[in-house]
Amino acid sequence: MVPTKKKKTLIVARKLPSELEEEILFRVPPRSLVRFRSVCKEWNTLFHNKRFINKNFACNRPEFVLTTHSHIYSISVNLNDDPTMKVHDLCVDLHRLRYSLYGTCDGNLFFMYDSYKRGVVWNPLLRKTKLIAKDENICGRSMGYDGSRPEKSYKIIGRCSTNWYHRVAVLKFATNAWKVTHRTSFGEELQSLDSNSRVSLNGNLYLTGYKYPYTGQCFIEMLDFSKEIIKIFCMLPCKAKKGTSHTRMLSIYKGDRFSVLQQCKRTGEIKIWVTEKKIGNGDDGDNVVWINFMTVSRPDFPKLLTPMSTSYFVDNNIYGKSFVLCCNSKKPRQAWVYIVRGDMCKKIKIGGVVCKFQSSVYVPSLISIS
Repeated sequence: MVPTKKKKTLIVARKLPSELEEEILFRVPPRSLVRFRSVCKEWNTLFHNKRFINKNFACNRPEFVLTTHSHIYSISVNLNDDPTMKVHDLCVDLHRLRYSLYGTCDGNLFFMYDSYKRGVVWNPLLRKTKLIAKDENICGRSMGYDGSRPEKSYKIIGRCSTNWYHRVAVLKFATNAWKVTHRTSFGEELQSLDSNSRVSLNGNLYLTGYKYPYTGQCFIEMLDFSKEIIKIFCMLPCKAKKGTSHTRMLSIYKGDRFSVLQQCKRTGEIKIWVTEKKIGNGDDGDNVVWINFMTVSRPDFPKLLTPMSTSYFVDNNIYGKSFVLCCNSKKPRQAWVYIVRGDMCKKIKIGGVVCKFQSSVYVPSLISIS
């Protein structure tokens, strides 16, 4: 019997079409993309492409950023069937600089330090920083960009007090120099703003507040970075009842919508609303429609009394509506993440954070504005 020759199977790796490859990659979390830059020259070039970076940013999930007196942490939450949390120590030692987080924009963090005289913008993923020109006469700084142009024009807007007048000061990242404008105010300045309840969307800064003198009507105020003015953007679905104290917080929903939370300090009940449609660049807020998202009424849920160390976001995926909260407890001092979905309420301790901290929501990105 003549032995038969075994056939050899040759496996050939076929390269995916570039369009399909890009379609897969822009859905990959940016923390992984940073590691993948060394895979090949084509990927490294793609990850620097502005169109790809913007598509990836639109798909990214929000995370919490926690800043203590000496460390910065990023907290990612996996909202699967059994939610989990992961703490990323960003390995930044800023001890003794006395820095404070002043806001986030496009995945970049804006800090003030040295008794709030100096500023720095930092991208945690890219490890890139940009020092902001110093001017001791400018206060109340906020970061954003002019979205009315094809290319984003990043800037910082502040207030300069001279001769009893409050003038508008603007620093453009392209020049890194402050310019005091002729305007003596931001326009309609509203005094009763909720502490630290602010978010960045489409390059503009949005804050919650209520009418002054007291009327009970709550609103979202907008700092327009293209016109460099402050104005009321839209009214909120919640009202501040006279004699009843509430905590209000603003967040971004689905990357292009608003979410607002209000908790009654007396009962602890939380109500959350979201905007029905996305907030486009240039919208004036006239057509904003709010819908009920969730109500949380649990005896074991914390009362949100410290907005500086409290932040939240909501999601609606295949597992259902989720409410994710980062807050602290005073006795003992400890940082926690709460995840609420339906009848489930999962409480997870953030290990290693046992001191006073600031908390904010941001979306990691490959966007560099240095």
